[in-house]
Amino acid sequence: MPRILIIADLHSDMWADRGRDPLAGLDLSDLDLLLIAGDLSNKGHVQWCYALDRLSAHIDLDRVHVGPGNHDYYGGRVDREDKLREAAEAAGAHFMQKTELIHEGVRLLYCTLWTDMGLGGLTVEFNRMRAEDRMNDHRVIRVESEGFRRMSALHSSRIHADHKAWLDARLAAPFDGDTIVVTHHAPHPYSLRGTTGPGDLPFAYGSDLSELILARQPKMWVHGHTHQPADYEVGRTRVLNVSLGYPPEVDPGRPVGDPMTGLITWDRPAPLPSP
Repeated sequence: MPRILIIADLHSDMWADRGRDPLAGLDLSDLDLLLIAGDLSNKGHVQWCYALDRLSAHIDLDRVHVGPGNHDYYGGRVDREDKLREAAEAAGAHFMQKTELIHEGVRLLYCTLWTDMGLGGLTVEFNRMRAEDRMNDHRVIRVESEGFRRMSALHSSRIHADHKAWLDARLAAPFDGDTIVVTHHAPHPYSLRGTTGPGDLPFAYGSDLSELILARQPKMWVHGHTHQPADYEVGRTRVLNVSLGYPPEVDPGRPVGDPMTGLITWDRPAPLPSP
């Protein structure tokens, strides 16, 4: 039976700084694939080599696929993903961005997603201004093609539009099997309910992609970023949050949340009959 684990918000560097391993005691050796859905570490172009080395204690890195979240771009350039790809591949892992993986009859689609800055009931323009004032993303991520300027909320929302269009096109393409969408940012406001996490900045954590989800109805949509649990359905699509979180969010006396929340298994497709 194929086994894929999807984890987001590992923040490996922060755990290492505190001498803790959020995956301690877990046996991941029987996984077919491990997908990191963003925020493996800050400054991915520098830190991924160390984060992946720590991860190699749990699983062969050839089975690890890493997609960037917002933190992975910190100290780097959002339009130079080749640096992140090089860091992943140098360690023996695989890089994901606008990537389609097909494994044992199941299609997985990954992109960071970002947000359209539309949630919260106020204008998009006001939300962009608030995000630039409050979110580190817009202070420490640069855009090389714009003279190394700080990444504006307008720029990140343009990336969101591109990623959304890519997802829509891939979901529209015929596929004989289940599809699981994996993103860092949340695809629906239900993921932002609760008393912790996004607070008064929901527009920086997710978007309302109900129309896309209902039109395409993937089997699952798995995401992170919010650091709070979510498990609900939009039509026939299950939406699941798989954030692990920062060390201070987790009692040192127990393992982080449930790292196996994003474990997905299914029966192998039946072999084709002989001609």
